Amino acid sequence: MENWLATSPWPGVILWIILYTSDYYLTIYSARGFREIGHFQFEGSFELTPQYQKDIDGLKPVSKLHVTLLFLYSLVIAIIWWFFVGLLKLQWAYLLYLGMFILLEVAVHLRHLRNVFMVNTVRKSGGVEGQVRYQKQFSYKISAFEFTMLGFLFLITAI
Repeated sequence: MENWLATSPWPGVILWIILYTSDYYLTIYSARGFREIGHFQFEGSFELTPQYQKDIDGLKPVSKLHVTLLFLYSLVIAIIWWFFVGLLKLQWAYLLYLGMFILLEVAVHLRHLRNVFMVNTVRKSGGVEGQVRYQKQFSYKISAFEFTMLGFLFLITAI
């Protein structure tokens, strides 16, 4: 059975490029928004990934690291397609790996959409008074909990 995502590496690579790029720009949007509304303070950095913290804190519209990893991950997806579909004729294995890339970004996007909703709601109608300060460890624990719950959801859906 032919799956359109496995007919060539391009559908997966293009989907990845869209998701990975929007991940970066949604992070910038949220970081700027939280800074502007001023009710939320984050210990250290809003960005949890240490390698991206300087770029996000500086609200850089283009990150060398992001562009480099975008290219490398896209290349990895193409190589995985070539190996599993082109050589071994194992579409399911390629789709498994592609799904790992894509579902990780889906989980990240759900968090971004929550942040965008929160920033836009506070900008328009308030609802928050005073200051909320997130300690770094608290931010990591919430992030880990959200990813664990989404992992269980993805597992249950797969089963």
